[in-house]
Amino acid sequence: MTATPPTVLIGYDTTGYPMVPATAPAPRVLRPTGGDGRPRNRRTRRWIRSTGGAVAVLLVAATAVRCSGIGPTESPESLVRSVFAALTAHDGQRLNELAYCSDSPLCAAGGLAVGYQAPEHFEIVSSDRGKDHRVIKIRYTVGGDVAEDNVELARFRVGFLSHRWQIMRLPGAHLDVRTAASDKVHVAGLTVAPNPVDVATGANVPRPYAPPGVYTVAIDADALYAATSVPVVVAGSVDPPPTVLTPTLRPELQGQIEQQIRDRISYCADQRDFHPSTPDWRTFTQTCPFGFNARVTFTKPPTWTVEQLPKIVLSVDDHAAITVRTTSAGVATVRYQWSTDIVEPRRWTDASGTVEFTIRGQVGVKDNVPYWVG
Repeated sequence: MTATPPTVLIGYDTTGYPMVPATAPAPRVLRPTGGDGRPRNRRTRRWIRSTGGAVAVLLVAATAVRCSGIGPTESPESLVRSVFAALTAHDGQRLNELAYCSDSPLCAAGGLAVGYQAPEHFEIVSSDRGKDHRVIKIRYTVGGDVAEDNVELARFRVGFLSHRWQIMRLPGAHLDVRTAASDKVHVAGLTVAPNPVDVATGANVPRPYAPPGVYTVAIDADALYAATSVPVVVAGSVDPPPTVLTPTLRPELQGQIEQQIRDRISYCADQRDFHPSTPDWRTFTQTCPFGFNARVTFTKPPTWTVEQLPKIVLSVDDHAAITVRTTSAGVATVRYQWSTDIVEPRRWTDASGTVEFTIRGQVGVKDNVPYWVG
């Protein structure tokens, strides 16, 4: 007889072993959905991707701005004020950075450091507000006089996002400095070659640009000339007339040349000759200024006495040549004996003669020492 399995909570199979219950399915997790029934996490991921892309674009743009130097551009009015601030500070290098005037040596470090007086009482009168061009009218005082001028600016695109203003025409003029006394001229803190006094004597040199202000133009002292300087006013963008530096003779030069003339006269008067001369008489550049024609057959060696020294003056011409000119003649007396007897012993007669003489010639330099050539 077969036993009947007891009634239990789990069933038994036909072999009498308990049946293994089936595994329960995993619980289902509900996801929030939008109104369209789609999962919201996809929209979230899309939003994150969009935000990240925008941030990346901004970072790239910021990097481009940084690399291209784009930033807040200086306004035209502020740029013009900066130019005149640089002039007030005597800063030629800063002036070049603002106005791009490197063609002028004055627009460099030290160019305006000395010998320069900047404009005063600067103000902006008006501004012509064009889209890409600007003309700013300004007013300032130079050397006590009021001047008006225009500053022209243009706007240039920089990269994709910005622009900058640049000065295209700066107020100022060109200096034409002329002298024959030196091959170097000082213009403020600058040393330049001058133009010749007469254009026929040499080629002109480039005239340096000079911003508004008062400039000291000078030449150094040398063996013949004292230091000479003149002020030159630059205002209103009008080129001033040529500045001709007429040199002034050194105060001691007159005395030096007079002493050389006295030495020459004394040397000549010591000679027992009717026509005294210097060792270089054959050159016709250095000789004695007086002589006497006895007009007799026989004479004894004469003697000379200088009764009065000549008075001279030194003058400078346009080509810086120094000329010696007599203003009052000198006087010399010659004493001698003459005879017409042919046979010895001769009979001698005392005689004398008086001559006036003048001094002429030029003054030169040798070994940095002035000397008279006459």
